[in-house]
Amino acid sequence: TGSVSIPTIESIHAMMPKKDWEVIDNDWAMHDLAKGAQEGDQYPYVLAARYGRIANLADFVRKGQMMNYEAYRAMYEGRNAYLFKPDTGILTWMSNPAQPSFVWQLYAYDLEPNSSLFAVKSASELVHIQMDEANDELQVINNLPHALSGYTAHVQVISGPGFRETIPPSGAPIGYHLDLWQDGVNKKIPVSGPADTAIDLGKVPLPRYLPPVYFVRLDLLDPQGKVVSRNLYWKPSPSQGSDLSPMQYMPVATLNGTISREDVDGRLRLKVTLTNPDKSMALMVHLQLRDKATNKRILPVFYSDNYIWIAHGESRTITISASSAALHGDEPLVVVDGWNVKVRPTDNGKCALAVNEDAQVSHYPATGLPMITAGLEGKGAPPY
Repeated sequence: TGSVSIPTIESIHAMMPKKDWEVIDNDWAMHDLAKGAQEGDQYPYVLAARYGRIANLADFVRKGQMMNYEAYRAMYEGRNAYLFKPDTGILTWMSNPAQPSFVWQLYAYDLEPNSSLFAVKSASELVHIQMDEANDELQVINNLPHALSGYTAHVQVISGPGFRETIPPSGAPIGYHLDLWQDGVNKKIPVSGPADTAIDLGKVPLPRYLPPVYFVRLDLLDPQGKVVSRNLYWKPSPSQGSDLSPMQYMPVATLNGTISREDVDGRLRLKVTLTNPDKSMALMVHLQLRDKATNKRILPVFYSDNYIWIAHGESRTITISASSAALHGDEPLVVVDGWNVKVRPTDNGKCALAVNEDAQVSHYPATGLPMITAGLEGKGAPPY
């Protein structure tokens, strides 16, 4: 199975001339966003219908990463839900394309991963907590050869920040009946089950009234209280259909960060810790390694995780590994972007952290990214 899988904006800039960045034309078709098995010609319309009108290429990529994550996570979690009944495996077409492409990839032709890779990584955890988005059923997937015992699932429903009609105040947990929710905030479910099994936990208990968009947060803790799996779903209320466009009005979360460096056996190893002091959930937090002197990407590079989410008051740590030689003696720079994310710059003289300006929608004029590929005229309003 496979899908459209949008690369980073830097990969797109590198794979086509500047004259084609802000108009979907035949150059895009040459890179597989065209009519065919993947129905790439329809993708911009589907993307805009789900996440709102597209402002420019940076906005297309930002929204594309959200849809990448949704689609590729669903492929693997769908298989998980029917663990060995009858599904014994899944094959993704494909890991990466031989030429620059908008489709069928976990990482791009230039070896830079996009959100699809990390969606698959999350869904493929040996022990994984998930929700069936078709019916709100919760499951813990145990791929281990031994039973689970003494685990706890924490389930939290959170109002989508940025919506005036949301009560209680945006970003606050939505209360449910107190007999189901501890302190009206979340539910704790004991988890035990045999090896090689999808362990059913019942439905997510939703309140009667939902805001236009809400989050379902899942955390699985082992008997020692350590988080072994986490998941976050962004869901439209029933009245919204499949429309998630209100998410465009989420406030920006400006993260605090620290970064440290270690060079071992010719490998550069960076440790980045990001903390969210703001009320808004930081979504699809994306780190990218660059050479500070040239501002060029370092490739290939390995991230322990990426395209993560960070709730108010929480911190996440990501480790990064690359060849030290690729820096040519220069200082490494890690730039950060995301759905609604910025970061406060820091530089300790050995490594630095900064906002990825290239990925900011506001960094570019609003072009609407019109589609003029031959044969697509008259298929509806442009996707901006």
